[in-house]
Amino acid sequence: MFSSCRRCVRFEGPFRGLRPVLRSLGLILGLGLGGSLAQAGPSDFAIYTLRLGGEPEAAQPYIDRMAAEIEKAAGWAKGSAKGRFLTSRKEVQSFLDAQKPGFGILEPWLYFELRQSQKLELLVQVDSADLNSPRLHVVVKDPAWKTLADLKDKKLWTHLADSPAYLSRVVLDGKQPAQQHFQLKQVGSAIKAARAVLRGEADAALLDDEQLAMAQKLDGGAALRAVYSSVPQPSVAVVAFGAVLPADKQAALRKALLNLCAGAGAATCTEMHIRTFVAPNNTLFQEAQRRFDGTAGTGKGK
Repeated sequence: MFSSCRRCVRFEGPFRGLRPVLRSLGLILGLGLGGSLAQAGPSDFAIYTLRLGGEPEAAQPYIDRMAAEIEKAAGWAKGSAKGRFLTSRKEVQSFLDAQKPGFGILEPWLYFELRQSQKLELLVQVDSADLNSPRLHVVVKDPAWKTLADLKDKKLWTHLADSPAYLSRVVLDGKQPAQQHFQLKQVGSAIKAARAVLRGEADAALLDDEQLAMAQKLDGGAALRAVYSSVPQPSVAVVAFGAVLPADKQAALRKALLNLCAGAGAATCTEMHIRTFVAPNNTLFQEAQRRFDGTAGTGKGK
């Protein structure tokens, strides 16, 4: 079982390693009704978040318990849901291409990237202190650097190097084109990025509030500071793949998820670091969508 201590450094149990604010891995869970994962259907779903880590085999019992709770909440047949744990974006894309899931729990940047091509419909969002990054900071050590403009051609380590459009338009609010302005390096661990800055291996790292606070407690970490802080960022989203999951089933799923973490499902949600599922903050998602589409943001360098 996960540790319930948000200030603990390590997890207890299968999702072991550094706590999720200091380690970024992909998680995908494919669930299908009545058959193997090779037989996809509208009740399959995928999860992809960046703040859980672990081993697929050890995670399986937790996935099975979540599957059982979803079955009960959604009215599916007992034992009809099957799941597995994967740990890379490449595996995520392969799963989406092959399995055609009906819905998913996705990082906001992946939701925006896939929104049009996969006909995604936003159902609810995840309320979780451990899975969400409400605000992101470009963090440096060198005292000479004061703004993003000072980081021209400098090395930025971030979990969003593979999503430069989201990084540029949503996180940086159009102030700098990430691919052209920085030397980007994709890194799955926030603490690794912070330590690289402290060692001089990287010039800057992208960290959220809690990651920055914890990185500042490292040896020499007091020198770390933000030269840029983002506006509020959207939460992890639960979305329906519109071409697969019909509208009536989307409505039923939304209702089930809104009640999933209350009562019998509470322990399972806690294991997965989900406090609850709530109605999406449409204002925040719509504003981020406008920035992602290039119709909002100042575009002024800083």
